[in-house]
Amino acid sequence: MDNDESAEQNGPAALPEDTPVTMPDLPLSLDVDTPRQMKALADPIRHRILGIIQSRPATAKQIADRLKMPPGTIGHHLQVLESAGLAQVVARRLVRGIVAKYYTRTARIFTYNFPDVVTGKIPALVRFLTDARDELAETLVDGVPDVLVKTAFPHTRLTAERHAYFERRLMELVEEFIAEPPTDEGTVFSLSVALFQAPPYLQDGPVTEQTHADTESDESSKEDDA
Repeated sequence: MDNDESAEQNGPAALPEDTPVTMPDLPLSLDVDTPRQMKALADPIRHRILGIIQSRPATAKQIADRLKMPPGTIGHHLQVLESAGLAQVVARRLVRGIVAKYYTRTARIFTYNFPDVVTGKIPALVRFLTDARDELAETLVDGVPDVLVKTAFPHTRLTAERHAYFERRLMELVEEFIAEPPTDEGTVFSLSVALFQAPPYLQDGPVTEQTHADTESDESSKEDDA
């Protein structure tokens, strides 16, 4: 008996066609630190697949329809993610006589713990911000009506104590967002957060005077520019 046949027998029993597939209660986070996991996460298609199955179980066919790709290609990517411990089969259901597998992630979020020698000079956090930018651009370009977007990119000087205060508040917000119970209602939202030391050109010593032109704001976004 090969590994695939063993997995079929040890997996969940097939549900009747009219039985809904519900989202299981996933672990909050999973440490990702193996070469196989890094290779699996490096592919942009697999990154999108993990986003789709983060809040709702889906079959290879359902994912393929959303990404406009062949089901066989998506099935291959799912096998890679499953082998790396990043995706799992949570339900099997009979659909017109065929057993369809429903996949979810193995955790709500993945915590990257790759060494610098593996990731290179640019850490994973830069990839997070790049992914957030790409998602926002795709949402806006697709012309989704009444897009709900709030952005901010301010700068301010902080003492070590105040930095620790804001860092704690931001992480509490992120943890609350991640822990939000899954539901079939509502809309999927993305949250991108980064609190970081500004680049050297902004580190020009104590501010001695301010001008009204230093800040600009509108209803949906705030950004200051040195």
